[in-house]
Amino acid sequence: MPIDNAFATHPGKVAEAAEKINEDFAHSWVKDGVSYQITADGNHKTDFLNPAPFVVNDIQRFIDAYSAPQLPIQELKRMLSGAFHCANRILLAFKKANGELYDNSTFATVDLTAITERNEFVMAHVGDGRIYLIRDGKVQQISKDHTEAQRLCDDGKITKEQIFQHPDRDLLTSALGFENPRIDIRTGKIQVGDIIMLLTDGAHKVINLAQLHDIVYEAGNCFETCNGIIKVANALGGPDNISVCVSYLRK
Repeated sequence: MPIDNAFATHPGKVAEAAEKINEDFAHSWVKDGVSYQITADGNHKTDFLNPAPFVVNDIQRFIDAYSAPQLPIQELKRMLSGAFHCANRILLAFKKANGELYDNSTFATVDLTAITERNEFVMAHVGDGRIYLIRDGKVQQISKDHTEAQRLCDDGKITKEQIFQHPDRDLLTSALGFENPRIDIRTGKIQVGDIIMLLTDGAHKVINLAQLHDIVYEAGNCFETCNGIIKVANALGGPDNISVCVSYLRK
């Protein structure tokens, strides 16, 4: 199944005006017939370490080293889990070796999707970036935020609507750079016409599902969708770095 893919990143209106660095990172590549897309949102960049590209580089290095043609879906799933845990160990080791520079505020949230030639789909998620599946005109969030507000919702202590106003909606419960992070890995099937989208929180915290739907269908292709999301996020204030990766599954 042919795949059109594009990715883009922008510091966001607020950071751009303040001449602050973009701590997000987005990337895509193909290895052994599998199309990979990844976005990462880093925190606490220094002159020696930018957490987002740091972990993405290690994840890709692991995948490229252990990938093989026609890898069964369960093996692909295990490989992605290994890639995330390996990247986390390397980041933790770097932090510990340079303890005077880094603390618990040095981390990265990461979302990755892998699409095989057999119409199979694997996603790996840690943090508060999001992965969406757009099928038959419907936008579905298929990842779940690793935040304290989401945990409270899962425990039945607050409603889904209250998440957006809760004071702990931005408090992460998992990320790479944490000890023993929770990494969600799911598999599924994709079909012709599907659109897979990865967004960091600089986009999804200001753009709702209805707006995402309109951006995608007004754009009509992956490149204009990326541009449209960045444009709308900045028009809505651009409070944080913005990264997006979009894959269109063509006939």
